[in-house]
Amino acid sequence: MSKSVITIKGEQLTLLPERAVFWESKRILIISDLHLGKAGHFRKHGIPISKKIHLTDLQILESLIQKHRPKEVILLGDLFHSFENNEWKDFLRFLEVYDFVKFTLIEGNHDILDNYPLALEMTPLLHLSPFSFTHIKEESSYYNLSGHLHPGITIKGKARQSITMPCFCFSNNHGLLPAFGQFTGIKKIHPQKEDRVFGIAEGIVIELT
Repeated sequence: MSKSVITIKGEQLTLLPERAVFWESKRILIISDLHLGKAGHFRKHGIPISKKIHLTDLQILESLIQKHRPKEVILLGDLFHSFENNEWKDFLRFLEVYDFVKFTLIEGNHDILDNYPLALEMTPLLHLSPFSFTHIKEESSYYNLSGHLHPGITIKGKARQSITMPCFCFSNNHGLLPAFGQFTGIKKIHPQKEDRVFGIAEGIVIELT
């Protein structure tokens, strides 16, 4: 697995091929758009999607925690896709196992459950200088980091070949994270010329020019 590092406002952020960011100086792991429960939502409506998809997401998150030993995990919204189901219970058990890590949820448009555990700190906005954390992009005097869009970038090759991959995108005042969840889809973005875009493919994070 190959990562990339970008420096923003004097702070180094490590871009991980698991679609996550590690802020090493603060020991904070940042992910967005996990969408737990989406497979269960589809199953409820008669579409047979395996629960293993979300168990894989939790296994990946677990491996990142074990590898990087963060003090805090910031979830940039859309942690859970819809109403409570068994996949939410899996996440509650996950929080119990990693009770030594602080989990902060930046509230997203899908975060509509009635009850959230005390182990999960909830807020619509978080400022940790030099960054602000939101689910949807917001203008700020801080450098804003958000998710929501599930960004992807299309690379074209010869003979009309192309590939669309999840990506990170950084402008002068805003950074966009890919969706962490494996069952989320990708929305193609059209970055500006001055933006820095990092694609993720086959376990590698590579800057695209």
